[in-house]
Amino acid sequence: MSLRKLFLLISAFILMGLFSSCGKNLGYSVLLWSNAEHELKDGTILKVHIKSNISQVYVVSIPGVKENFEVPLWQLTEPESKSKALKQQKRFSEFEHTYASVKLDGLPIRADAVNTSKQVYRLREGEIIRCLYRGAGAAVTNGKGNMSGEWLRVLTESGTYGWCFSHNLDVFTTEDFDVSLAKKDSGAKTEDLKGENNGDKAIIQSLIAKKWYPESFKNMIKVGRIDINRMNPVYGFSFGIPGLSGDGTVIENADSGFAGTAVLNTENAGGSWTYTDIVKKAEKEYEFAGSNLKMTIRGANSDTMILQYIEKGRPKNETLVALAEDIDSLLENELARRQSELKRIAEAGPVFKSSNYGTIKFNNENSVTWSNYKLLQPNIIASKAIGSVTVTLDYFISNSLKSSYDGVITMHFTGMEDGVNFLYKLTETGLRLEDATHAPIKDGVVTARSASPMILFFEKK
Repeated sequence: MSLRKLFLLISAFILMGLFSSCGKNLGYSVLLWSNAEHELKDGTILKVHIKSNISQVYVVSIPGVKENFEVPLWQLTEPESKSKALKQQKRFSEFEHTYASVKLDGLPIRADAVNTSKQVYRLREGEIIRCLYRGAGAAVTNGKGNMSGEWLRVLTESGTYGWCFSHNLDVFTTEDFDVSLAKKDSGAKTEDLKGENNGDKAIIQSLIAKKWYPESFKNMIKVGRIDINRMNPVYGFSFGIPGLSGDGTVIENADSGFAGTAVLNTENAGGSWTYTDIVKKAEKEYEFAGSNLKMTIRGANSDTMILQYIEKGRPKNETLVALAEDIDSLLENELARRQSELKRIAEAGPVFKSSNYGTIKFNNENSVTWSNYKLLQPNIIASKAIGSVTVTLDYFISNSLKSSYDGVITMHFTGMEDGVNFLYKLTETGLRLEDATHAPIKDGVVTARSASPMILFFEKK
């Protein structure tokens, strides 16, 4: 056989292998460790396409979304059928978003839930591990009796599984995509809410002094995506005590009981409750006397509040967080950022021309004249639309799209009720737009591209 024929034969086998890898799915897996890069929380079901032992990654996608991305092998369960993956997800549900910080240097992880079992890993003080579920293991003694705690099935960030007794773990839950962000606070001791009446009053005073906002505000601030349509300064919770408002200072004049009208106002919930006192019922649990409103405090710094109340005969919960940030300033800065980005696009032109899709002329950073766009009608731009356009930046893009696009630009055509969304990329030679009409959007973020999107390129003129 000639060398040329041998080369062609080898190439054919390689191509066959590539195509078979792309076409075959390995199954479904459960994400065990929250993934900050792709903004996925633990417990998410992912579709697994390819396993790379060389790169130590799975190529996966979110079910229903075509875009693929890589996740380290250790972060996922072994791929299996969807029904089995759902059973795994249910098994982990009790410890959803639950991690632990190690209090003792050298704490062992064992092969079985027995203190004499083989050590598979020794933990460092302050190391963060994932708690998966509890096990019925043997009691652990210290020579004086049984130690408090329980056996937990855990996972380390290096991918080691095993059993660890919880006595020397600070177990915590976190909604952060980046678990390392919670590391600083995880080992802090929880504020002591025990004590006599005076101590309880001081705690309530400190809670009243804080400014309470929807949990979504904290998440927006943390990831740097301020959605001006959802971060409304009037949203939040107020204790409604005359003369005692949350101004960031500790109140010291509550010698008698607390009374007022509490008010909750969020994007999806609202209500008011008149009460005669705030009464401690259990550790970090309070009732607003004379109403059906209850309050549970969470967090190392008592900065998370869960309100429980009855609405139309049904129990409801709402989570609030205490924030020190000035919401008005955050909104002003975000508006300024958006305006600066639109100005950057406008000044790069201000005229962008395509032989197929017409001419886009920026009159200023907020106004565009778009002519000769008939090829985009009516699928993308309505037939009745007029090319006098207002441009805005209403949405963000996920981290997985940032390598290809700068953001999302929305064109509001005269004569159209809804704006038209495009992913955009400003290049040295022009402006690339991609139709995002059917792109998935969650919490103000475009999470993936549309299926078979139309891509438009306009040259600078």
